[in-house]
Amino acid sequence: MSKNCVIVGAGDFSVDIFSPPEDSFIIAADGGYKHLLSHGITPDEIVGDFDSLGEVPDHPNVTKLPVHKDDTDIFSAVKSALKKGFDCFYIYGATGGKRFDHTVANFQILQYIANRNAAGFIIDKNFNAVAVKNSSLIFDSNFKGTISLFALCEKAEGVKIKGLEYEIENATLSPDFPLGVSNSFKGEQAEISVRNGIITAIWYEKSFPEIL
Repeated sequence: MSKNCVIVGAGDFSVDIFSPPEDSFIIAADGGYKHLLSHGITPDEIVGDFDSLGEVPDHPNVTKLPVHKDDTDIFSAVKSALKKGFDCFYIYGATGGKRFDHTVANFQILQYIANRNAAGFIIDKNFNAVAVKNSSLIFDSNFKGTISLFALCEKAEGVKIKGLEYEIENATLSPDFPLGVSNSFKGEQAEISVRNGIITAIWYEKSFPEIL
């Protein structure tokens, strides 16, 4: 059984899509605390240098980070949660805002999570994303719309797509050729798998696939 951790960053946030699994451990990353506080949600932990928040919050479980550091606040929260044994991450407030570089960094963090045999989702008001390594994603027949697959860092080998409009078998995706963009669900169970490497999937339904 997965041990779920929800992380809320300072990016775009909508309480309408905030639906963490029950018994999730909730971490606010710096300005993410303001998002949660404005909707009456109290996190279990707050992590950050608090340059976005402007002050150290009054909370019993605060990790104050130095301003000059190598890790972003969300990255620090992920590392802390991995050490606590969490293996499934739902990251809100990871996109949008004025800092597109932080959005790119958060997609890199999905790769970091996948490399540690865990699963990480980015949840945006417009899309969801996940990165998996040497694994399969199972989407049930209720999924609609488009889905795109990317090898963002290194080649992903042995990629199989079954049950989508465009199917492939034992293909290789590379970071410099967007072969996997704009596939479509077609009302049946779909399976996406990678034998060797990491694939990042982006889709537009508000549901999540099963990871095998």
